[in-house]
Amino acid sequence: MQSLPEYERLSLRMMERSRLAKGFARQVELTAGPSLDMPMADCEAIDIGCGYGHMAAELAGMCKRVVGIEPNEVLAEHAARTVEERGLTNLEIRRQTIGELDDVEAFDLAIMDNVLEHIDDQRDALRRLSRCLRPGGVVYILVPNKYWPIEVHYRLPFLSYLPLPLATRYLRASGRGTDYRDASYAPSYRKLWKLLGERPELQAKLTLPGDVSLSEGGGSVVYRVGIGMLRRFPPMWALSKAFLVVAKKAGN
Repeated sequence: MQSLPEYERLSLRMMERSRLAKGFARQVELTAGPSLDMPMADCEAIDIGCGYGHMAAELAGMCKRVVGIEPNEVLAEHAARTVEERGLTNLEIRRQTIGELDDVEAFDLAIMDNVLEHIDDQRDALRRLSRCLRPGGVVYILVPNKYWPIEVHYRLPFLSYLPLPLATRYLRASGRGTDYRDASYAPSYRKLWKLLGERPELQAKLTLPGDVSLSEGGGSVVYRVGIGMLRRFPPMWALSKAFLVVAKKAGN
């Protein structure tokens, strides 16, 4: 059986995600909801890289139908158990990668929450993400900044700055992991906008969370100061810890 990703084994992430899932789903509603052409209750949504399935389960309580896709066997099985335990008839869990996503104009809302940094072919991922949306559909993307000084998965200074071979050596020396590849694809500000620019049908914008208090770490003074700086000085996005993108697919 496939094992958990190394960064998942470093902390109590399952418990953390379970506890925070309701707030994360509400954040999606508050941040992406205003761009939708319909109420969330009428939406069919896809949660790409749904992990343990906790947020997908919360979204199932807000949306008409939700599909969660997850490539890791252990995480996908946990998500499937969550569906069964909660009796969610409108949530489907698929064990697949985004590279296997062939749905066409099937969803009104797509969520990619801290997933893009795990995908090597990001160009194809965004193409498939766009293709699965109906015209007028909305995508919510949250992804860490490659150049944030403390790498977000292993919490090692400047890990993401290094070429992959050196990053893996650093990770092994730290005792926190053995291979950095899986989490090594976080984009820079410039790269993210280059990727989004290749999808002109997605009208993308960087946006602030709909409710700062629902964000992980949103209660800290540092976080709130950072949000205030982004609000007043949008060029500061290039130095942000993460990028939050809402994009709407052009209609026919």
